[in-house]
Amino acid sequence: MKIRVDQLEQQLKKNLAPLYIISGDEVLLCQEAADTIRKAAQLHNIDERLRFVADSQFDWQDVINENQSLSLFSTRRLFDIQIDKMGEKHSKALAQLGQSLSEDNIILLTLPKIDARTQKAKWFTQLESQGVFVQIWPIDANRLPAWVQQRAQTRGLSLTRDAASIVCERGEGNLLALSQELEKLALLHGKDSQIDAEKVIESVADSSRYSIYDLSDRLLMGKAKDAMHCLNQLMGEGVEASIILWLFNREVQTLNNLLRAMQSTSFRQACQAERIWDKRIPFYESAMSRHNKVTLPYMQNYLALIDKSIKGLEGPSSETGFRNLVMMFCGYKPVVTELDIPA
Repeated sequence: MKIRVDQLEQQLKKNLAPLYIISGDEVLLCQEAADTIRKAAQLHNIDERLRFVADSQFDWQDVINENQSLSLFSTRRLFDIQIDKMGEKHSKALAQLGQSLSEDNIILLTLPKIDARTQKAKWFTQLESQGVFVQIWPIDANRLPAWVQQRAQTRGLSLTRDAASIVCERGEGNLLALSQELEKLALLHGKDSQIDAEKVIESVADSSRYSIYDLSDRLLMGKAKDAMHCLNQLMGEGVEASIILWLFNREVQTLNNLLRAMQSTSFRQACQAERIWDKRIPFYESAMSRHNKVTLPYMQNYLALIDKSIKGLEGPSSETGFRNLVMMFCGYKPVVTELDIPA
């Protein structure tokens, strides 16, 4: 059964399905949907949670065996499985897992964005028929201010349309950053506050803290010293590594998309297709002058290593990795990274 994310809570009130699939590009919405399912599992007295992060080296037999065994501590368990990149190995294992679902265990799968073709594959339709598929769609730019206003209400704030638009402009579509901005406004003004455009502008002017938007600007313009200083400030202020990783991923992916599109269209048309605001086109033009079909895949592969490290697997420390990425982004490749060392 396929449902929208706003239908999830209502479905969970009716019953707890044996399987949930969450798929999409919006990190914040995927995380919150998964959290909602985890809380529902606890309400059904499912206290034991088994967490798995499936990469290319992952041994699915461990999951299969655990699913078929009885728990020593509880009658029901939650299998929380995250897959960042789908492959034949994972799809075969999921097909096998789908054949052994039971009332004793709940399976929560968090997958990357699943395209229409994959949704028609036999293994996926089999899983969807046995559980609930929560497809997370990006929030359109035209709907984003309304989303921010609604989100603000959950934090006791009332934002005018103009105030919400300014918050959106600073966040540029990053829902994690937008949520963080609203939390800051709630701390500054307290609950039940009316927030207009002037108050949002004042909060920006009064803040000496850097934001990930500042880091984005400095990276794209190739200002290595300023970008490194901004990164150090962000890490020192406790900004989550997953948010910083999201920023690097987004900008590298955007540059990759521009590079592909420019094979058949102009740079400006490629920017329009990527929904890049006119005032930010010069930033991406600067970055494209430093990067090509060799540097961008290298950075993507390095980002994958940092992602593993953040999830507790082998890889460079996030701090070292982010600093290396700043240098790469600004056109100064480190002498050597983990990618250059033979396995």
